[in-house]
Amino acid sequence: MQKVLNDVVLHTEKFSKSGGLSCPSGCHLCCLKKDISATPLEFLPLAYHLFRNGQAEAFYDRLEQLPNDNLCSLFSALGQTNGGCSQYRFRGLICRLFGYSANLDKQSQTRLVTCKTIKESESYRQLKPAQLTKAPKATDYYMRLAAIDFSLANEHRQINEAIRRALEIVMTYYQYRARRRRA
Repeated sequence: MQKVLNDVVLHTEKFSKSGGLSCPSGCHLCCLKKDISATPLEFLPLAYHLFRNGQAEAFYDRLEQLPNDNLCSLFSALGQTNGGCSQYRFRGLICRLFGYSANLDKQSQTRLVTCKTIKESESYRQLKPAQLTKAPKATDYYMRLAAIDFSLANEHRQINEAIRRALEIVMTYYQYRARRRRA
């Protein structure tokens, strides 16, 4: 899973640089949406990180207290991290792809999946169709997720629910794994 996430970062960075696209400094408008959909699979690295650092149960309890339509629990507008994400290194696939990936529209034309801010930039207006073909294809990366675990890759949930489910998977795995060991 981490390899897929790392590959996305490399691909989006390369595309971003070649097209001159970038998010404005301090912008995190995309994180202010409450209906961001994600899969538990893309948050397994985060769940494992939280578990290894003894933070999984507290984070899970915090998620349990949030309303179903809350902003992403990782978002921190006052934080010192990129894009306001408190766990930027462990952000999900959707977070890594948004802004710099492409999909095919109804007319089979390659379109960038990005925000209004980037669409209004000069760099975006100067993008040529040939450059768009080099953009990461979101469907390609989601297919790679499906190859890892078809069921979890197709379990789309509100982002906090996806994170909570990933924590459940990791905590359950290690709960049962610990019981098998002999004293």
